[in-house]
Amino acid sequence: MKYRLLLIFSLLLTVGFTKPVLAHDYHASIADVRFNPRTQSLEVAVKVFMDDLENALSQRNKTKVVYSHTSEQVKKYLADYLSTNLVLEVEKGKPLKQKFLGSEEDADVVWMYLEVPLQQASLPQLYVKNAVLTELFSDQMNIVNINYKGKTESVLLERSDTQKKITL
Repeated sequence: MKYRLLLIFSLLLTVGFTKPVLAHDYHASIADVRFNPRTQSLEVAVKVFMDDLENALSQRNKTKVVYSHTSEQVKKYLADYLSTNLVLEVEKGKPLKQKFLGSEEDADVVWMYLEVPLQQASLPQLYVKNAVLTELFSDQMNIVNINYKGKTESVLLERSDTQKKITL
């Protein structure tokens, strides 16, 4: 009984006096891609940790970047970064044009939004490249969920495998 109380007391002290960890132990992003039949476009929402995104933008642009959804310069950085690192193609080698819609902060993450117009009525397959943050982290995992006409396909992309073909 004495040792049990000592163990519980030491656990309480450890938990009570431990500083909160600001960095996260895993490196992941999520991209949700939804087909909108009304606009014949793909609506894309990408979620990343803010500190990782700021590091990637700072490294890419060789200047300290602090996220702000109202900054025109940050919007340009985000649009350029996504156009390079998140690429969607219906035909291999022919990237679809992206329109950067904006971004928003949610606690320690940033949501970025894109619209990708389609030229064809059907989408038999989609080639996806997601290399977001892979330049920073060897363990970066990028999950892409594609919802097309009520059917969802998901893929996991990593630094060693940033491109996949998804049959829809």
